[in-house]
Amino acid sequence: MSRIESLDRRASRDEPPPDGPEPDTRRTVAVVGGGITGLVAARRLADSGAKVALFERGSSVGGQLAAVTVAGRQIDVGAESLFTAAPGPLKLIEELGLHDDLIAANPATTWIQTRRGLRALPAGFTPAGPTRLWPVARAGVLSPRGLLRAGLEPLLPATATDGDISVGDYLDSRFGRQVTDRLLDPLLGGLHSGDVRRLSLAAATPQLAALAVKHRSLLLRRRPPARSGPAFVTLRGGMRSLTDHLAAMLGDVEVHLETQVTALRRIDGRTQLTLEGGRHLNVDGVVLATPAHAAAQVVREVSPAAAAELEGLRAASVAVAAFAYPASAAEVPAISQGSGLLVPSSHGDLLKAATFLSTKWSHHSDAEVVFIRASAGRIDDDRARHLDDTELITRLDGELRAATGMTEAPTDVAIRRWPVTMPQREVGHRQRLTTITRTLADDLPGVTVAGAPYDGPGLASCLRSAEQAAAQVATTLERSA
Repeated sequence: MSRIESLDRRASRDEPPPDGPEPDTRRTVAVVGGGITGLVAARRLADSGAKVALFERGSSVGGQLAAVTVAGRQIDVGAESLFTAAPGPLKLIEELGLHDDLIAANPATTWIQTRRGLRALPAGFTPAGPTRLWPVARAGVLSPRGLLRAGLEPLLPATATDGDISVGDYLDSRFGRQVTDRLLDPLLGGLHSGDVRRLSLAAATPQLAALAVKHRSLLLRRRPPARSGPAFVTLRGGMRSLTDHLAAMLGDVEVHLETQVTALRRIDGRTQLTLEGGRHLNVDGVVLATPAHAAAQVVREVSPAAAAELEGLRAASVAVAAFAYPASAAEVPAISQGSGLLVPSSHGDLLKAATFLSTKWSHHSDAEVVFIRASAGRIDDDRARHLDDTELITRLDGELRAATGMTEAPTDVAIRRWPVTMPQREVGHRQRLTTITRTLADDLPGVTVAGAPYDGPGLASCLRSAEQAAAQVATTLERSA
């Protein structure tokens, strides 16, 4: 008899087996999804005293913290680094004893693809727009007319942000369309694989939204002093080592691989999970750390309103290719001087972005091989999905070589596809999330959602979402005890 079946039978009888040990009186929580969000939520709930079972439909945990082997090297094809300004990831790394494995990114230029070749991303330009005008002027990305329009920003009245507007519309109103199309789109749009004129100012760029409310002009505001230390770091063993260490430190959390949860329902004041194959398990709380469309399928029977809102949260499909090129690629100026390149959606290429790993990270520097990772896929652009691996690799390699000036063909390559996984926090996202949370609280008490579809991509957002979900479920269990 499997442990899941034993739990199910005891839960349905609420009594210990005859002549067995004393019953486990801890409240039981199920975490659905074994990515970074699910693993952290499971660990926090176990620390709070709950009995936790984690269900992952795949053959291993880790989610989008994944790697492939290229030319004998492990290359991240999910999250590749973390931003040090967000304290959550560094705190977790300390907790897991991985601080000594941190590697800082080497200083190098980020290139923007333009019709006139590669240009450097202006210093101080962030996903929230420019902080200084002079670097934008020197970058050569804007036309004289576009630069003149951007320079008017300090003279403009404050832009109304009542309700919710898109990041692109807000930056259009402040700096003009060229700043949005030529700089914000490849940076923020590339990061989200999204349309900057649909991404929500409040949800996708909350820091920019706060500045828009507080300051009339973005350029005239008083900027905080520059932070010391590296902005981006990674782990020597790859970002996947985070989830590997988390999984090894879950204690008595039960981890069930290749086990899919197909539905939830309410039974006698508890939540019943239906597992693939017809098995059932009754629990007191649930964290759904899955893509939004998967969560919608699970709650549809008992909460159709929440399911409808979950299905309204769009996600883009992306593909990441890890290339190994001959050592001569390191002599190409674009690669020797740059950490990567960003491509505006208006350029029409499949290539969305590339990271020159051997330049950016010291542990990927190699005398014989140059490692580069390239990505494709944006919301409302499914061209990459309709190409087989060979065709997609050929296209990405060709566009990468055309952009950088490389002439040598790759010596090895591996590709990983991520279908419908890049969340789009579009205009109205926060209201949709509020509706989902309230509806689930009414229809499925003790059930909550967590992860990138709701709180945003990036390790810091996923960790914050996991902590909040675990705390919410723990509080619900305490109140119902």
